[in-house]
This record gives sequence, structure tokens and C-alpha cells, in this order.
Amino acid sequence: MEIQEALRNYIITEGLQDNIPADFDDDYDLIDSGIIDSLFMMNLVTHLEQQYRIEFGMNDLIPKHFKSINALAAFAINQLHGK
Repeated sequence: MEIQEALRNYIITEGLQDNIPADFDDDYDLIDSGIIDSLFMMNLVTHLEQQYRIEFGMNDLIPKHFKSINALAAFAINQLHGK
């Protein structure tokens, strides 16, 4: 399963509890919509670190990396491929 699909499934299951907004897609704004708050962001970080052995530094915990599924996937892929 690719990272984008895995992130989508995780966010739908854990963040939305399967209550998917009608216009939800991979560019859906996870922050402005309130899906990602500080607690869920830390859950996502832990999930990514455990699943993909990605390490987040303090400078990585910025809104642009958590804005959407596409943004999260791009960050994860960059980390996996050494930027």
C-alpha cells in the first residue's frame, strides 16, 4: 500500500471515525477543517515514525506538512528518500 493511501485510511479511520465529509479528497484542508488538532498531529507523527521509520525534528512540526494528505505524503516520501 502506498503512503498516500495508508495516510488516507488512517485519517479516515482515526481522525474522522469514518464520518467522511462530502468534499473530502487528498487536498482537503485537514487543519482548517479541524480534523488535525495538536493531539491528532502527534498521533500522526507517531504513526508515521512507527510505520515508515521517519523521524520528525522540531522544525518538521509545521502546518504546511500537515495541511492535507498530499502534503503529508510528500513530506513522508521526501524523508524516506533523504530529501
